[in-house]
Amino acid sequence: MNIEQYVTYTVIITVLLVSPGPSVLLSINNGLNHGKKLAALGVLGNVAAFQLLLIISATGLGAVILTFSELLTFIKVIGAGYLCYLGIKVYRSPVSQLDTDGSQSSLHHQPWLIFKQAFWVTSLNPKALIFVSALLPQFINPTVLLMPQVVMLCIISALIHFTIYFGYAALAEKVKLLVGEKGRGRFNKVSGVTFLIFGIVLGLSSSIT
Repeated sequence: MNIEQYVTYTVIITVLLVSPGPSVLLSINNGLNHGKKLAALGVLGNVAAFQLLLIISATGLGAVILTFSELLTFIKVIGAGYLCYLGIKVYRSPVSQLDTDGSQSSLHHQPWLIFKQAFWVTSLNPKALIFVSALLPQFINPTVLLMPQVVMLCIISALIHFTIYFGYAALAEKVKLLVGEKGRGRFNKVSGVTFLIFGIVLGLSSSIT
């Protein structure tokens, strides 16, 4: 790709990732409740899932998957169900106490669970697969080696992805001392309901394109 194509790809990916959605909401929720260090693991889960979607699309497997409407419907149903499950879990989650330095006094949070939640929220979104499958071919030159191009596109998207989502989480951590325990509790309720809405809308959508 030339420099203009790299800039265009960067802008499109940035607009996509900065837009509100389940993954952004989860990053903010993790930053607010667990701090930016644990939230960073969730961001890595989002990034890993998105890179997987890019690789699937680049290898042509994404196009194959898109030809099977039953498979896409299955992914949609599973994704919608997971968002609803996550919504209920977030809504019912207790608010951990803060120490005097602003960190959570409870250490029961499991880092792997935070990573896994973020990974599934991104990877089980069929709209993300459709978007990536439509976007990536526009920036692939079929006359040169595929792998170097895919690696470069993945690196660009990964850096942008981590920067934006970690920025959301870090900002949420800054805010948590201002909103206090009651404010974080209310945000958990709102986040839980929002995840439920995301799940219901995805599950009831007649089309995922």
